[in-house]
Amino acid sequence: MRLNIGREISALHRMTVPELRGRYAEVFGEDTKSRHKNYMIRRILWKIQANAQGDLSERARQRAMELVEGADVRLTAPFTKAPPADPERVRTGTLDFPEDGRLPMPGATITRL
Repeated sequence: MRLNIGREISALHRMTVPELRGRYAEVFGEDTKSRHKNYMIRRILWKIQANAQGDLSERARQRAMELVEGADVRLTAPFTKAPPADPERVRTGTLDFPEDGRLPMPGATITRL
């Protein structure tokens, strides 16, 4: 059977999220926790193409694993907490604004009528 990507894309875009989740389970053999429609469509199309046209060779997989072993790979960005403010460098005070009856006060909400 020849793969028709255009037809697959059209069919997947017409599916609802529960239908896409079912198709995902059918293609991958496991359920997904995602409910993001575009994400599931991309993943399903990728897997369908990989199955139809062939996935990575075993040699390519081994090389990728060799490259990953020596790398410091993070799945999420490190959490950095903002450093506390230096009390000697913090200044507090009041700001004086020139009075102009034509202008709203700072922080005022402006709505259009």
